[in-house]
Parts: sequence; structure tokens; C-alpha cells
Amino acid sequence: IEDITDRSRYYLKEKYSLSLIEASLDPLTTINNEGKITDMNRATVNITGLSREKLKGSDFFGYFTEPEKARAIYKEVFARGFITNSPLKLRHKSGKLTDVLLNGSVYKDDRGNILGVVIVARDVTDQKRIESELIESKVFAELATLIAKEAKNKAEQATRIAEDAMKAKQQFLS
Repeated sequence: IEDITDRSRYYLKEKYSLSLIEASLDPLTTINNEGKITDMNRATVNITGLSREKLKGSDFFGYFTEPEKARAIYKEVFARGFITNSPLKLRHKSGKLTDVLLNGSVYKDDRGNILGVVIVARDVTDQKRIESELIESKVFAELATLIAKEAKNKAEQATRIAEDAMKAKQQFLS
């Protein structure tokens, strides 16, 4: 008889971890020390439009509009141990761009050796759109205020001209 308690616990722990990863709505990717994708969740498949098979083993940096910036962020994770809110644009296979904020940290084995990094890409496309619309609204509001001030000045000037004309008429009549 072989005691498989430890193996069963490991298997359950692994299944639990995978369930947590898949439950994330944010794309989550693990990348090895060479910058190759080792694993990902369903959200990563959805945001890139590529299958797990195509993503696995591919170059992580190639999915961004600025691959060199992505590479610099990846290197920063190794240098600092983590990164937070690094902005980039992810490209879907159809060409659609998604604004993301990358967050990540290194992951290690039991002996403390760095195996790679885990990157979570938070989709901020809607926030960027809303921010842009707010800025646009503010510009339009400022423009409307300037137009209203100009109209007010013209109205005041027209009132003064009308008052002066009325005074001139009264003087003439008197």
C-alpha cells in the first residue's frame, strides 16, 4: 500500500489554484525567464483572440503595440520583484486594441529561485474612453462659457447703444 495523501493534497491545491486563475476576468499570463508564455487563463485567450496552443511558448512581447516597452516592463519585474499599473496597448488578432494596465510579480520555486513572472493585464479601455469624453466635455463646456460671455458682452453693448439712442431721441424731442 502506498500513501498518496501528499500527492492528493498537491493535486487539490493545483486544481484550486487553476480555478482561481480561470475565475479572473483579467487576462493572467505566466512568462518564463526567456519571455515565453508558459500558461494563461481564458481571459488572455479572449483578449488576444488566439488559442492556448498558439499562445503557449510564444513571445509575450509580440502582443503589444510597443513590444520594447513591454520588454522593459518585464525586465523591471525582475529588477524590482513586481510592477504596478504599467500602461500598454494589447493587440487582438483582428487588430482591435485594448488599453491595459500591467501588474505583475516574480514567482519562485521552493528554494527561492525565480522561475518567471506572473502578469495580470487590467482592461482600462472603458475608463480611458470615459476620461477622454470627460476631457472633451470640459473643453466644450469651457467653449460654451466663452461664447456665452461674448454673447453677454454683445448684449450689454447693444443695451448701451439702445440706451444712448433713447437718450438722443429724448434730447431731440425736448
